[in-house]
Amino acid sequence: MAEIVINKTIDPLDHMYNTGASWYFQVGEEGLRAVRRVLNLSDNCAVRKVLDLACGHGRVARYLRAGFPDAQLFYCDIDIQAAEFCAKTFGGKAIASKEELTQVSLPSDCDVIWVGSLFTHLDRNRTERFLTYLCRFLAEEGVLVATFHGAWSKQLAETSPFMEPERWATVLEGYSVSGYGYRQYSHLKDDFGVSLSRPSVIVEMVERIPGVRLLAYMERGWGHNHDVLGVSGTDRLKPW
Repeated sequence: MAEIVINKTIDPLDHMYNTGASWYFQVGEEGLRAVRRVLNLSDNCAVRKVLDLACGHGRVARYLRAGFPDAQLFYCDIDIQAAEFCAKTFGGKAIASKEELTQVSLPSDCDVIWVGSLFTHLDRNRTERFLTYLCRFLAEEGVLVATFHGAWSKQLAETSPFMEPERWATVLEGYSVSGYGYRQYSHLKDDFGVSLSRPSVIVEMVERIPGVRLLAYMERGWGHNHDVLGVSGTDRLKPW
């Protein structure tokens, strides 16, 4: 990918930056790279409207702005301060999210919907429900690009645990039995934790969504870490 110039302003509240500047910016750039890979598989020739869902304080948003400088950008997060920081710093509009995403009004006809590390923290029912809901806001040739914990995350957890062993054991059991495991974090009241999913389960979810088309499922497609799903707003049954 050709070098692009990004806005490197960091919000002091951005806890993702605690991973270190080098890793932080590398992961941000890899988000844009994942989006472009999926776009290359679609019929989309112009990106006019972009939604960054669970945008945080802009780790990927700053690259989306630089990569699509003429697009309208929308930043959505349950932490409205983070979304407002992105809107002010990178240009665009902030949207306050909710625990139940289907209650949030989102922009229509999006050419790109980027969902970085949201489904990695949700149970199976919400993942399928939210995926289905988000597809309603795609332009006909738009793409949804979302990330998941896959086989690599399972291996990574052996040396870098995501949560307490007894809770992680529940995630592994669900993964083994049904292909999707989840457990809530012990320190949170909200239903938010860690999920682990097989590609086949995510693909089957997409197959049940009407009016879209599966473009790709790339293992370790974001930062050599998260798996990446690509979905097109083009109906899989659209006539020739």
